[in-house]
Amino acid sequence: MNNFLWALKFLTIIPIDREDRIKPKDFGSVVCWFPVVGLCIGVFLSAVYLPLYFFFPPLITDALIILVSIAITGALHLDGLADTCDGIWGGWNKEKRLEIMKDSRIGSFGAIGLICLLGLKYLSFHSIGEIFKINYSSFDASVKCVSCFISPILANKCAALLLMPVVGRWAQVCAAGSSKYARSESGTGSFILGSTTRKHIVYVSLLPIFLLWFFYGLNGFTIFTIILIFTLIWIWYIKRKIGGMTGDTLGATNEITELLFLLSLLIFG
Repeated sequence: MNNFLWALKFLTIIPIDREDRIKPKDFGSVVCWFPVVGLCIGVFLSAVYLPLYFFFPPLITDALIILVSIAITGALHLDGLADTCDGIWGGWNKEKRLEIMKDSRIGSFGAIGLICLLGLKYLSFHSIGEIFKINYSSFDASVKCVSCFISPILANKCAALLLMPVVGRWAQVCAAGSSKYARSESGTGSFILGSTTRKHIVYVSLLPIFLLWFFYGLNGFTIFTIILIFTLIWIWYIKRKIGGMTGDTLGATNEITELLFLLSLLIFG
């Protein structure tokens, strides 16, 4: 369980191993737990959303759960998104882009990127409760059985919260296993990129594919295909700009993929 606990400690703010005693032997095995950690985050978000749903109006509830999703990760991936936006669009060559991404200060592109992503994520999640219907899936049958206790709107939103962190962490592993570390010196993402292979991508794909099928039926396979194609295009684009991936671009991959997942649900809504 050391690999799982280390992944949970790395991706969340849960106070595990404060004395730093857990030392994974193989970081390639650690990344296989990333989607599972995403599932744990999704379960937590769904559990928090349920009481909020009954105490606050939908607009406030959806805003609060977005804040909770940021807090549980310590804004780790949003920081990577901001640095990626500043570096990729603020630099004119590879060296300058990497230098900007390493700067802890946020620039105009980073601020714009955060505002656009959080705004779209909030609006997309709120819209799911209004128009999205789950049909022809095992989850749909389960919802009908408990329709006296839970509304379809609440079920749809909890399902989205459950899967959103899973596909985001899966995309991180996909990006890490399909690229190399862009910097010459070691950094936050170097151990992930150096240990992740395409074999790990195959392993970690099993969980999101199963969950997407369970919750959305055949549409789930289409959603997974959309996310996969985008992830590959994103990897190709980042490679063109800086020659590989970094910890910041992996965080950006997570955030953008989560948004793409929500938008994909609206396509089928």
